[in-house]
Amino acid sequence: MAFTALNSPAILSRVRQNLRGSADPGLTTPEIPVFRRQTPVDFKKTNRPSARRSRKTSLGVAAAVSAVVFVASFESWKALTPASLAADAKTGDAPRTVTVDRPAPAATASVVLPATIRPWQTTTLVARVSGYLGAWHRDLGAQVTAGELLAEIDTPELDQQLVEGEALFREAAAAAVQAKAELVEAQADLKVAEAQLVRIQAEAELARSQLVRREKLLASRSVSQEEHETSQTQVASRTADVAAAESDIVRRRTNLETRGAIIAVREATAKSRQANVERLKELTGFKRIVAPFDGVVSRRSAEVGMLVTAGQDVLFAVEDMSRVRVQVNVPQAYARQTSAGVTAIVSMPDSSGQSVRGTVTRVADSVESSSRTMLAEIELDNASHRLQPGSYAKVALTTQSDSTAWTIPTNTVQMRVDGPHVATINDQNQIEIQRVTLGRDLGPRVVVVEGIRGDERLVVNPGDGLVDGVRVQIRSEERAAGIAER
Repeated sequence: MAFTALNSPAILSRVRQNLRGSADPGLTTPEIPVFRRQTPVDFKKTNRPSARRSRKTSLGVAAAVSAVVFVASFESWKALTPASLAADAKTGDAPRTVTVDRPAPAATASVVLPATIRPWQTTTLVARVSGYLGAWHRDLGAQVTAGELLAEIDTPELDQQLVEGEALFREAAAAAVQAKAELVEAQADLKVAEAQLVRIQAEAELARSQLVRREKLLASRSVSQEEHETSQTQVASRTADVAAAESDIVRRRTNLETRGAIIAVREATAKSRQANVERLKELTGFKRIVAPFDGVVSRRSAEVGMLVTAGQDVLFAVEDMSRVRVQVNVPQAYARQTSAGVTAIVSMPDSSGQSVRGTVTRVADSVESSSRTMLAEIELDNASHRLQPGSYAKVALTTQSDSTAWTIPTNTVQMRVDGPHVATINDQNQIEIQRVTLGRDLGPRVVVVEGIRGDERLVVNPGDGLVDGVRVQIRSEERAAGIAER
């Protein structure tokens, strides 16, 4: 570009004028000496003062020439400033011919993110009971089905606890039966006491009636006073017997309620011991380690004879690889455009360029504050087990872009000290420099999020000589649709 500016007629004419104006009239242009073969000069015999004068003259001529070259270079540099170029363009020089291009709407955007392949289901099988591993039946990499036996654990202590628990349960059940029998006995005693109360009450009533008759006979002196007093004593005795019988009935009824409470306690004890027996029976069922679902044994640490501690030792790991989940952490900038149904292309770095096309199945709809990313999952079929869980993968997401964003060719952007700019051409075919805000770099094109409207004519490969107001001539114009097809 600097070379083109120096070769323009206006600049060359100005340089020649500067050269003519800077020349010293009193200074004669030195002639170029012609070297001829001469006899050797004996410098010892030459005149030294005349040699010094020749050297001084040569130095003066060289200094004058350097000054002329410096002045000409300075004037040429002034001629290359934007203001000078704009002035030259406005004075009637031929306009510069440029190529233009158009912005294209950023309808979609693609981003490639790292991802991790996870199995559809995964679990670790931990011993639920303590004991010694008696045998294991499936090894690493084996295909297993749900409920298939993987290992067996010997639990002698648990077996003894089960026997003890069953004995305690039988004891509690027998005690409950005994309490029920005692309750029946207490109920019978209560009925006997109630019958005795009725008899005693009848005897007391008979004694009262006899006392009344004897009181009448005592008035006519038909009975003696002694007999009358005996009747009185019998009435008092029978009344006391009635009170005693009534108290005995109250006691027997209270005892009956106590027997009922004892039965409830013993039945509760029997149920508690029965529940303990059922718990121990369930624990004995954990002596058999079985597969929870169809899958592949991805880990085996079980060895025959090893001491197994409940809840601590992992014996097997089983993974369902028939389907996989490709988990990708989407940055916050793309989280809003990523939703279920977005196209995703999953590729493995070691798969010789093979890729699998799918869609985003589910998203977290929440950005993690620690990483500023949102978790998204892509569900893929893996019947052939080609995708290995735990592997690294790359996911290319094609998301819907913001409707206000545009893409422009990368060669239309001019980077300056104050940021990126583009050179646009107005209706009068004059240059207008506009500052833009860039978004994602798409390779041959770049996203512009601010600074253009979308209908501008952009100069391709703008140079430093293009400033505001410079008139240009358009060589060709390619529509944005054609650029999008490329």
